[in-house]
Amino acid sequence: MRGTTDGLVIRETAVGESDKLITVLTRDKGKILISAKGVRSQKSKNTALCRPFVFANFEYYEKGGRYWLSSGSINDSFFGLNADVESLALASYILDITNEISGENSPDDTLLRTVLNTLFAIEKKIRPLEQIKGSFEFFAAAHSGFSPDLCQCEKCGQAKAEAFYLDVMNGSLICSACLSSKKLPLTEEITEYDRFATKNILIPISLDVIKAILYVTSAEPKRIFSFALSKDEAINEFSHVGEIYLQNHLERGFESLEFYKMVTKPVTDKKQN
Repeated sequence: MRGTTDGLVIRETAVGESDKLITVLTRDKGKILISAKGVRSQKSKNTALCRPFVFANFEYYEKGGRYWLSSGSINDSFFGLNADVESLALASYILDITNEISGENSPDDTLLRTVLNTLFAIEKKIRPLEQIKGSFEFFAAAHSGFSPDLCQCEKCGQAKAEAFYLDVMNGSLICSACLSSKKLPLTEEITEYDRFATKNILIPISLDVIKAILYVTSAEPKRIFSFALSKDEAINEFSHVGEIYLQNHLERGFESLEFYKMVTKPVTDKKQN
């Protein structure tokens, strides 16, 4: 049986001497695996099709319960992501999140369109990279069923307070008064090892970031970048909270995120390390 589908390559795996197994997020089939014979040879007509970030129309045939690539045509390769290492690192992290939250043979056009929009946003730098990162992290969390409820304190119901803290695992807010009265532990530093084992992760969160999260998790997916955070401190906080929230709910970390954070460190920090 032969068929065709539009999809984005989100992962590649070398097989044998010259083959690849590519993971493709498609419009009509969800996430599928396509075997591509000989594409690691520069003589192959399909070499350009089988690279991460390539959005293409794939022509395939089914044999032995598997998909096999026959040919295709590229719609967009997001070539501009190669312009700088920060953009490429962030885009790689976006693909890793996508691979984690997408389902095999489960169509999800919303996810595909949002990932494509995110890669475009990174490539064209329509917003600061940290804002794009945080926006996709909170979209991914909400899309996976982990949308936070940040309208009021979960303990007393107050919508205004001197300060708020994010209860990461419960996806809710706790005001400073309730935090003090109930003597709840505040998590200031979260290590790689205890990040997914801590039952109560409470981190301070500003009003600007609360508003940004509420916007992203309620907006149409195509508009999740259509807001502004005026201060660098708020953008960095938004990004930081986003990665902590998403990774704890997915219960895993990402090497691509650690690489992105490494290449985006200020020059002074890199020298000190």
